[in-house]
Amino acid sequence: MRRILAVALVVIAAVGQTLAQQKPQHTQYALNNYLTNPAVGGIESYADLRTGFRSQWVGIEGAPETFYASLHAPLGKQSSGSPKARKPNAYGFSKRSSYKKTMPHHGVGAVVQVDKAGLLRASTLNGSYSYHLPLTNYFTLSSGISAGLTQYSVNVVEANAHDPNDPYLNSGSKLNSTKMDLGLGMWLYTPDFYIGVSGAQLVKSGSDIQGDEPNLSLQPHLYTTAGMRFQPSQDLALIPSVMVKTTPTSSPAIDVTLRALYGQQIWLGATYRHTDAWAAMAGVNLNYMLDLSYAYEMATSNLKQATVGTHEVVLGIKLNNRRKVICPQFMW
Repeated sequence: MRRILAVALVVIAAVGQTLAQQKPQHTQYALNNYLTNPAVGGIESYADLRTGFRSQWVGIEGAPETFYASLHAPLGKQSSGSPKARKPNAYGFSKRSSYKKTMPHHGVGAVVQVDKAGLLRASTLNGSYSYHLPLTNYFTLSSGISAGLTQYSVNVVEANAHDPNDPYLNSGSKLNSTKMDLGLGMWLYTPDFYIGVSGAQLVKSGSDIQGDEPNLSLQPHLYTTAGMRFQPSQDLALIPSVMVKTTPTSSPAIDVTLRALYGQQIWLGATYRHTDAWAAMAGVNLNYMLDLSYAYEMATSNLKQATVGTHEVVLGIKLNNRRKVICPQFMW
């Protein structure tokens, strides 16, 4: 019974466009870096609730679909008063004197994520803790840890078997395997730029298969992320960012993004994933509670002949936003 689970996992992990990565892709990674780095938890003055849905490679049967909901909030961080207006200097950056020093504080959060591809379904629940320590009036360093479980299941009932007598398909149920997930991260940030490193699936996971069957274990995922906010005028900000994802069995996946934010509320952007896809995206900070964004992604590999693209929607809700912040101060 373990054979079909291992084979399904191997097939999903071996798909060329996923670059052997077992964690889901997110085109709008810059809107929710908490998904890949627990040190981001509690970075703002409010509780950040985000939900996202991604329908990948539309038109291909069994193509991946991903849903997530994340929530993180600060503990012990002062939230009184109103944010100061941004005052760009001659280089496009904010004047450092226009911001108060971030207070030391803790952050807690959780992520629920469901990723489905073909017969395989991966369901993850992680909780996290972080601590934010100001180094100067401008720089803050945070570190975080996350832990949880990921359950992999294969729905053999829906399998279209070539051999109806295959004993591995006659169980009439789902085959399951549960793995522990451990993540670590660090995040150095200011009001104008950030850089972070993190790892996921760091617990060594042995194979579910014995003997001469396919060998499979969860692969550690390493993420390096950086972003910067240039502000050539009071109303316009340009935000380049990059994410590099690596695993021991794959080449690095590199996402490069550029967004233009107008009036702290409306933004347009484009992103390119090396040898994989490009995407156009747009979003709006509707008010101090809600923001909404959409991305359309088109493959640049051979998959472009079989799919009409990928759609991704993200909805953000700011809870307990006493300062009525419309545009996040540290996560733009």
